[in-house]
Order: sequence, then C-alpha cells, then structure tokens
Amino acid sequence: MFQHFIGGEWVDGGRTQDNINPSDTDDIIGQYAVASRDQAAAAIAAAAAAFPQWSSTTPQQRADALDRIGSE
Repeated sequence: MFQHFIGGEWVDGGRTQDNINPSDTDDIIGQYAVASRDQAAAAIAAAAAAFPQWSSTTPQQRADALDRIGSE
C-alpha cells in the first residue's frame, strides 16, 4: 500500500481504497491510502509552508526532488 508524504515524512492513510481498472472492473490494480481529514489539513499546511522555498527552485530541481521522493 502507498503512503502519503506529508511534511517530509511518509505516513499511512486513515484507510485504503482499491484502485480498480476502469476497463475491467474485476481487476484491482492495487490499493492507495486515503487521507483522514487531519492528514489533509496537515498536508495543506505543509505545502503552504514549503511554497516560498519551492517556488524559488527551477523546474529541473523540482523534478529531481519529486524523483527522489518517489524512489523512497
């Protein structure tokens, strides 16, 4: 199961949801984490706090950061 990356940390979701193949609804591709209300609020606050620094980076630096996060 996937987790959420909130404020620099990986956290489990409040629950999970099946990711269903739309062309074959019997095919469950995987599961993803569904954030709780508190987790969503924490993610919004973390994004707002990170925005000034994030917005001063280049597109390449942003892509590199997302690649690093995605490979953890």
